[in-house]
Amino acid sequence: MLKYILSLSLVLLGSIVEAQKEEGVTSGAEQAAINKGKPGLSVGIDLAPFITHFFADERFGVEATARYAINRKWQVAAELGYENVDYSSEKMDYQSDGSFIRAGIDYNVFKVQELGNNDNILVGVRYAMAVQEHSCPRYTISEEYWGDYEGSFGSSTVNSHWAEFVFGLRSEVLKNFYLGWTVRLRSIINVGADDGLEPYSIPGFGRRDRSMNLGFTYTIEYHLPFKK
Repeated sequence: MLKYILSLSLVLLGSIVEAQKEEGVTSGAEQAAINKGKPGLSVGIDLAPFITHFFADERFGVEATARYAINRKWQVAAELGYENVDYSSEKMDYQSDGSFIRAGIDYNVFKVQELGNNDNILVGVRYAMAVQEHSCPRYTISEEYWGDYEGSFGSSTVNSHWAEFVFGLRSEVLKNFYLGWTVRLRSIINVGADDGLEPYSIPGFGRRDRSMNLGFTYTIEYHLPFKK
């Protein structure tokens, strides 16, 4: 799967580089159409949670995406998802069910020189929040002198907030069908801690043992173009 993703990324990069090399003289009407791009609403699904589940079977999630193209350069984006975590180790058991939403804007830095090319090189930002119900049925604190201590935390609900910086590629592989991927640098803004239990994992963000981490999305989208 990772080899397929890498190969697809190289193909997308190759096509973008070739398109950038093409030069031509366009009329005013053609240039206006190029600048306008393909306005409309795109909806899709992120395949990254299914890929993650193969490598970390304690984590399962789904995520839907939507983006509204204002013009060729600017796109408003939103992502909505759900994640379940059921983690066990010698030190603790942890369970979490939660939902998350991200919203922000992307800017297309790809300079198009031909009509009908709808590929994107995107940079953007997101503001995100998650609500989850989590618990720790068992945890163990090891102490050589006093002996091990075992305890638990009951179910509680917490909210978390973070920001994301986005870079990605998006390409129209069939008419109105898009494949794309993004890399996300995520930074925590605020994390709740009811009854002293901070999340082990935050839906849509990942592990909480660090304040910043990297995320990845791989999306399939269908574009609903507006009538001319």
